[in-house]
Amino acid sequence: MKQHEQSIAAAQQAVASKPKDRECYIELGMAYFEAHQFEEATAAFHQALDLDPKTAAAYNGIGRVCYHTGPPAAAIAAYEQAIALDPQYIAPIYGLGILYSAQLGDYERAVATFQEGLRHNPGNAFLTATLGSTYARMGRITDALVTLEQAQMLDPASAYVQSWLSILYLHQQRFDDAIATCQREIELADAHSPHRLLGLIYAARGQTEAAMTELEQAIALKAEDYEARAALAKLYQDVGRQQEADAALTLAQEQAEADHAEYGLACVAVVSGATERALALLKVALEKELIQPGWVRIDPEFAFIQDNPRFQMLIGQGPAGNGN
Repeated sequence: MKQHEQSIAAAQQAVASKPKDRECYIELGMAYFEAHQFEEATAAFHQALDLDPKTAAAYNGIGRVCYHTGPPAAAIAAYEQAIALDPQYIAPIYGLGILYSAQLGDYERAVATFQEGLRHNPGNAFLTATLGSTYARMGRITDALVTLEQAQMLDPASAYVQSWLSILYLHQQRFDDAIATCQREIELADAHSPHRLLGLIYAARGQTEAAMTELEQAIALKAEDYEARAALAKLYQDVGRQQEADAALTLAQEQAEADHAEYGLACVAVVSGATERALALLKVALEKELIQPGWVRIDPEFAFIQDNPRFQMLIGQGPAGNGN
């Protein structure tokens, strides 16, 4: 919180010293945005537009605010205006595509957005990778892998690409490939998620000590990684460390409920071995539209129950599903 306050104060000082500089207002808007002060952020972006109505970054900022606050139509309009002003501006292309994909589940429009973005920005590894991730959400795994491997050739040093490849390799049960891409991601940009993924893979392989080491590292890097904490609770229980297991699972449940309610709790349940509870919570989360089935389809936490008939029906792949 203190860091956000410092960023806002610095941006306010910049605006005060340069009240006619649109860039200062954009920086102020982004400082407010990062602090989740969305009304103030929107006001700052509009002040930038008052100075120059053709400021693409201001429209992108408004789009980002509306992505979080709604309505989606307002975010779409703002992102489209930013793209119209600057078709080579990657941020609004990504924002619009992810809005369609992750929030609305409109994968066809998401694909069209990224393909159009690549038409203006050929060879952009980030957009290529995000197109690949959209194919993955659609269940078009072969297309996703081809596209992501193309992105890897475009930018071998992209941790983002490695992360998505790890997820797809995991779901294809190509565990050695998934381990290798996780390790490359850690070398490029050490973060909690590849350690968690390694922990899940090692646990599935019965390599308990290695799994605990990776999951503990994930939590060290991000204390709010409740999926890693819940998976670790299961391993603690397996090795007889019951008190630590109970404490870890309780905290993981508290963190998950505060973050993503039923979906977060479903993730905690599935990695801690409570499959039936996980499926019941997942059903509620999908009914409440807290999550898109496309993400559930490839979420690493559910990778090890993807053949479960009830799971397949919930995500629209079983006989009772309607597709997605």
